[in-house]
Amino acid sequence: MYEAFARRDLETLVSQLDPRMKVYDRSVHPEASVHQGPEGFLRFAQTDWDAFDQVIYEPQDFVPYGDYVVVPIKQRVRGKGSALGVEEGIVNVWKLREGRCVELRNYSTIGEALKAVAARP
Repeated sequence: MYEAFARRDLETLVSQLDPRMKVYDRSVHPEASVHQGPEGFLRFAQTDWDAFDQVIYEPQDFVPYGDYVVVPIKQRVRGKGSALGVEEGIVNVWKLREGRCVELRNYSTIGEALKAVAARP
């Protein structure tokens, strides 16, 4: 998924998503919302692709937690027309079912992500 995202390989991305997938923005996002289905995932991704010339999400680890996989990420971006880059740590929490992604939640810290996953049934 992360390599396909970096290549903007929409076909590969969509092939890994459940049709009922939901993507949740980080709560710190000013317009945090829920994006539904593969189309919603692509609209969510497009916001990064529109804002930045380069978007790389480099997984640091994959931590299984029940039906979830917690993935601390090193996010590196470079703005359009800029030589300046920004690096930030974020955390993706994926829920998988039958080999497909059914949910993606985004968090700012590993502690916040683990607390949220622990609270899930």
